[in-house]
Amino acid sequence: MPQAEKWLVAGCTALTVGLFAAALLASDRAAQVFFDNASWTLAFSLSAFLAWRGRVQASVMDHSLHNGLLLGALLILAGQLMWNVQVATDWNPFPSPADALFLAAGPVWALTVMRVTFQRIAPDRVYPASLDFGGAVLALLAVTLVVYVPSGELNTLLVGAVMVLYPVSFLTAASVTALAVPSVGVRWRLSHGLIIAGMVCYGLSWMHWNLLALHGELAPGSWFNGLFSLAALALGWGARYFQAELSNDAAYRHRCEQVVNLVPLATMLMASATLWLLFAAAGARSVVYALILGCCLLVLVLAALRQAIVVSLLDRLRMAEAAILRNEEQLYHVAHFDTLTGLPNRRYFEDALDQAVQLAVQQGSQSGQCVAVLLLDLDHFNNVNETFGHRTGDKLLVEAAKRIADHLQGRGFLARLGEDEFMVMLARSHTRNEVAQLAASLVESFMQPWLLPGVGAQFVGASIGISLFPDDAPDALALVRNAHTALHATKDTGRGTYRFYIDEFTRQAQGRQALRRRLHQALQAGELSLEYQPQVDRRQQLVGVEALMRWRLDGRMVPPDEFIPIAEASGLIVPLGRWVFETACRQAAVWDAAGFVVPVISVNISTIQLREPQFAQSLLALVHEAGRAPADFVLEITESELLDESLYAAAVDLRHMGFALSIDDFGTGHSSLIKLKRLPVGELKIDKAFVSDICEDANDREICATVHALARTLQLEVVAEGVETQAQFDLLVGMGCHRFQGWLFAKAQPPETLQAQWLQRAGARQPPQGNEHDAMDACI
Repeated sequence: MPQAEKWLVAGCTALTVGLFAAALLASDRAAQVFFDNASWTLAFSLSAFLAWRGRVQASVMDHSLHNGLLLGALLILAGQLMWNVQVATDWNPFPSPADALFLAAGPVWALTVMRVTFQRIAPDRVYPASLDFGGAVLALLAVTLVVYVPSGELNTLLVGAVMVLYPVSFLTAASVTALAVPSVGVRWRLSHGLIIAGMVCYGLSWMHWNLLALHGELAPGSWFNGLFSLAALALGWGARYFQAELSNDAAYRHRCEQVVNLVPLATMLMASATLWLLFAAAGARSVVYALILGCCLLVLVLAALRQAIVVSLLDRLRMAEAAILRNEEQLYHVAHFDTLTGLPNRRYFEDALDQAVQLAVQQGSQSGQCVAVLLLDLDHFNNVNETFGHRTGDKLLVEAAKRIADHLQGRGFLARLGEDEFMVMLARSHTRNEVAQLAASLVESFMQPWLLPGVGAQFVGASIGISLFPDDAPDALALVRNAHTALHATKDTGRGTYRFYIDEFTRQAQGRQALRRRLHQALQAGELSLEYQPQVDRRQQLVGVEALMRWRLDGRMVPPDEFIPIAEASGLIVPLGRWVFETACRQAAVWDAAGFVVPVISVNISTIQLREPQFAQSLLALVHEAGRAPADFVLEITESELLDESLYAAAVDLRHMGFALSIDDFGTGHSSLIKLKRLPVGELKIDKAFVSDICEDANDREICATVHALARTLQLEVVAEGVETQAQFDLLVGMGCHRFQGWLFAKAQPPETLQAQWLQRAGARQPPQGNEHDAMDACI
């Protein structure tokens, strides 16, 4: 809080207390009335000022809530000013214009909180929350009526309604605010307690004021009159520092759900207590009795209906979960096993290898065991496909898998990586000699003729690359990579044999260190740029672009898969990511100013960026600064990152601000379909690893088809990346894919090239973007 504001608030607070003390000490009734009204006017003015200051300092996400607080405080101040005029003119009807202004404050705040709450909670929680709010309001109405029943003075409907609405409106606002905190999962702050306390104090103060008025005991210059000023100050201080920040703590959110589940019980207990007080009261009119009884019965009905809805939702969730589990098992089998041979595929193998390496690390070097990886490739397998057809080739692969499995006799873990590559893992090898003996016997077994139906005996040998942990590689990923290197060396020096990996990449490691040092100066040196790769629809018309960062270093282009991991590991991804998004925003503004139709721009977002405080607000500020809208951008987040529970709140904030969210590289992570169902995303982006072999690999086709079926169920769009051939495009179109991206249409290109070849001016007809042959030539 600025120093000038502190002095102003302190001075006004002291003057409010002084005027209240003067009202207590004054002996003349007219002076007491004057000091009371002066104290209230100053307190209500200070409350409105603090609410306005809170609105100025609030984030964009909290503006609507602060607007409601400010409007409520201004209505109370306007009501007090009108009351001063009535007192000065000795005109004091009941109800009066001042009462209308006072009564409007509570509903304004309550409706604001309910509207924001319904915007932020999940759709399936809207009806239970509505019933909770309705039950709380009816319970408060019944309690208030019971309090007024003993007076027996509610002789007209208008007077009774106004007297009841005073406490009910403010207590409703307080209860709605209190219920909104656990319903949405907002982090509890002192400002929330002050706002609720101020609303409660307003409601109880006006309830007591009305009771005193009914019994003719209302008097100026009493201690009770200070409660209105106290409520105003509490509400003002709460509004000054109010924030509705969603909590990322899973334990806190679980406690919030428990509190929400207890709300129907609380309203039922309140209704039951009200019924007891009703029958204990004497002298009430039958109409009031009927109204109170009706409110209590409605509370009980709403609570029962709410619980019935919750039970119905739970039943549907259990049924959906059972169906999802069945689909998950099928998807798991499709994603982890080869459809041709029935062997585990690459993903399953890499998981098993990682576990074996971790176990070897835990056992330590004293066990004397190592983990060996043998990568086996059939020699000249393409000749079989070209000569006898793919069906014969598939039979050969099935027979090869059987021959390897029979030869291993359970001594290793066998998987098919794709095409004619097989991987064997030995988790209990002791020496290179044992591994070499197995490799030699495998090579020898493949020298035996293959008796294939319809083609006679064929001779297809095998080449093997071998890598061992911990001698050749420090982890599972390096083991597989080194086995590939050894296999390539085997093919280069002569097929039909095996070869161990030899570490020859020291210079590459040193090169990565140098690359890390240069990356620190890349942004300031102007070495980074953005290129944009078009995304097209089924008619190959432009519907979006993906912004891709490029780094030109000393005349050569550094591949993104080299420097992006370095940037993430060193923390540079945060400033680099901000630069990418800011540059894309500026480029969109430039295209728009030049009269071009600007497509939706996809931008990749890292987990490290998502964990940054105020990340969503910073993106929104960049968008507004460029004069764009959040809906103009799609934020691509990788599957494994978006499924992280701790990042769910950040993703929800981005979605509420208007950004579209996309799951990038879908299928490469370990998806939980239950989590996927509740993610605030609009599209899935199939990883190019599945698209590249979709025409040849039945396994990849099954995965792509399953992803499309899943997307249709969840009402998500599907984007395929890495489309390089017309055959791939035709297959994906048949599966129902919505958007496509890849070299078949265009590579990533500078903004000037994209503008010249793809962008259209506003109002112009969309010309064809080239034909199939042009696209194929671009790929070649």
